[in-house]
Amino acid sequence: MTDRDLPLRKLRRRLAAAKPHALRAVAGNPADLRARRQAASSGPAESGETLGLLQLCPDPILLLREECVRLANPAAQALFRADSAAALNGMHWHRLIAAEHWMLAEAHCGAPAAGEAGRQTRMELPCVALDGSTLIAESSSCLVSVGGKPAVMLVLRDITGQRRAEAERRTQRAMLEQQLIGRAEDLRQALADARLADQAKDAFLANVSHELRTPLSAMIGLLDLARNHGSDPILHGYLETMMRAGRHLSRIIDDLLDLSKIVAGRMAIEEVDFSLREILRHAREVLMHKADAKGLQLKFRVDNELPDALRGDPLRIEQILLNLVGNAIKFTARGHVELHASLTTRSESHVRLALDVVDTGIGMTAEEISGLFQPFAQATATTSRKYGGTGLGLALSQRLAEAMGGRITVRSRKDEGSTFSFGLRLAMGGTRPGTPLLLREPPANYSHARVLLVDDDPLNIEIVTGMLQTLGIYPQIAGNGHEAITLLAAEGPAAFDLVLMDIQMPVLDGHSATRLIRSWADFGALPIVALTAHALEHERQASIQAGMNDHVSKPFDLATLHAILQRWLPRGRQAAAPPALPLVLPAAKALGDLGCLDYPSALARFGGNEQRYRHWLGKFIEESPALAPKIRSALASGRRDEAVTIAHTFKGSTGTLGLEKLKSLAEELETAVRRGRPAVPELRQLERAIDEARFEIAQALTP
Repeated sequence: MTDRDLPLRKLRRRLAAAKPHALRAVAGNPADLRARRQAASSGPAESGETLGLLQLCPDPILLLREECVRLANPAAQALFRADSAAALNGMHWHRLIAAEHWMLAEAHCGAPAAGEAGRQTRMELPCVALDGSTLIAESSSCLVSVGGKPAVMLVLRDITGQRRAEAERRTQRAMLEQQLIGRAEDLRQALADARLADQAKDAFLANVSHELRTPLSAMIGLLDLARNHGSDPILHGYLETMMRAGRHLSRIIDDLLDLSKIVAGRMAIEEVDFSLREILRHAREVLMHKADAKGLQLKFRVDNELPDALRGDPLRIEQILLNLVGNAIKFTARGHVELHASLTTRSESHVRLALDVVDTGIGMTAEEISGLFQPFAQATATTSRKYGGTGLGLALSQRLAEAMGGRITVRSRKDEGSTFSFGLRLAMGGTRPGTPLLLREPPANYSHARVLLVDDDPLNIEIVTGMLQTLGIYPQIAGNGHEAITLLAAEGPAAFDLVLMDIQMPVLDGHSATRLIRSWADFGALPIVALTAHALEHERQASIQAGMNDHVSKPFDLATLHAILQRWLPRGRQAAAPPALPLVLPAAKALGDLGCLDYPSALARFGGNEQRYRHWLGKFIEESPALAPKIRSALASGRRDEAVTIAHTFKGSTGTLGLEKLKSLAEELETAVRRGRPAVPELRQLERAIDEARFEIAQALTP
């Protein structure tokens, strides 16, 4: 029994307790009902007490006899919008039920099956009120006897609001489902568009990288060759500056590609054994000259309990350290930069280490720190103008750290320095690597090596040939992939020890040529290395899948080419003793100990010729005192362009001589004059620095 049955059952109990001619349920089928109706046609009238009870019932009740309404209580009158009971009495039930439901309602209202006394049937009835409005009622019906005459009693409950609310919810659900279907389709389309955009971006990066790297490779290669010829110190200085600029541009391109790979989730992190202290030593060697040039102390400390043999990606770790320490040097004018490597936790198989880079530089505010690790972002626009840079380094370092399961954090206060902390969990390595990482051996002589160079660009051929010749190799040239396979087919697999193959060539490209060569018998062991401007990871994988042994991206220098030769040329092809390096750095303790000189870099610009270097340092001692008076005279007479030219020329000559502090001060003076400032403090500072440098150098040059 449900709650909906209660009113009807209570009504029955009260009717059963009424006087003899009270309403009672009648059992039987429709045929029996008609017979009983005829037999009881002269029965007593309905009991007044019974009808009174029906009138008092709060639920709408209709009594139907011969399919017409004989009684409607006030609740039923209200349900059907009737002004009085008379408005409903004698009305056929069809008038109150929607026509399309008459057939279904026939057994319920016309002649309900009642196999036993009190049996009920229940259904929902779409009803029509007297004012034409529609409603939905839940109806319970049973066959009863009123005054000895059979009748159908309907107990109704208005569920219009409930059903309309349910219908509204169904409509809303259908609309929501339709929206979800539409949204899912939009998402699928957006995903497809994103994939197309990603492919387009990759293609764009590959094309741009290739177009940039091809001329850049030519520039760096020619500069690398040119540094080994001629003895003019000024020319050497220009070449060195151009070389640094080219390498800087190459690093920017590499950073962009690395950042793109990380964002796309395609950055591969290696897992190899390495020496932590060797990485730190090499990083310090790379950055020491920058710190010395600014008069900064560069300190590297490693806690004794920190194990040396670890397992991870040493190149990426060193890349992060070079960036963090390099930034610290860039933004520190005085004081020191320190890298401290410490052990945080240790287990049997792993260690967690902390690499903290602390400087005494310009520091940052909390607002500046908040956007520090966003690509192309620097602390402020003023910082970018004053110190330069692309703003890529920290963003890339953070993403590399995260790719290795670590993170970079920063603590800083304005004008009080900064601390960048790089935390990383690494596996313990095996035995300490036998060969220290990243050590550069002097180039060997490969005079017996037979190398085939395959390239269609005459400039590239000239550069690579020049590099190979410095190592004793005179390569044979093929202008495209077709010429290469023709030559190899004629000469056989033993004709060459190594093939250096470009990728993009007319007639037959490098990949197609390599696949064809690998399909020949006995050519599987011939090393083929791609020398190409293609630098993306999927391009490298394409070279490996085509059958190439290695993939070297342009631009590359002589050291990179030497490493490739060491890796792939047979050992027997190397001469027993390597020749001397083109640039030899002889020991000169007196000059090398001077704080005002970047001695190794400067001597390299002079081709290792210390005598010539000393000559030009002597010229500096003689001529530099005239600088300040010349600039003062030009400024006093309004010849600011002449003053700019003098400062600019002095900046170049001091840079060539390794006088980095004087170079920096001359640059500040030049900028001040260009901007129309009096430049008095800048000129005085430069003049004092010249006097100090002259004194130090004169002492070192004195026999």
